[in-house]
Amino acid sequence: MLADELTGNLDSKAAKDVMESLRRMNEERDATILMVTHDPFAASYCRRILFIKDGRLFSEIRRGTNRQAFFQQILDSLSVLGGNFDEVPASRI
Repeated sequence: MLADELTGNLDSKAAKDVMESLRRMNEERDATILMVTHDPFAASYCRRILFIKDGRLFSEIRRGTNRQAFFQQILDSLSVLGGNFDEVPASRI
């Protein structure tokens, strides 16, 4: 399934419902979902995130068992992503 900014115009309850539905689809039906988003909350439901900057792969992170910790890792990665392109991504330090 391809999903492009699917929670962008939703309220927080509807966004959570959509993300829970996608999570269940992924886990119960083994569905692959490719999602593009700028929303760290939506991204925290993913198992793997690829950060792209200026059309190039910048870094990658993978979720462990704690979604809240993963959410913080996403925020940390986004703060590095906003820096200079020549900086070393946090995932490579």
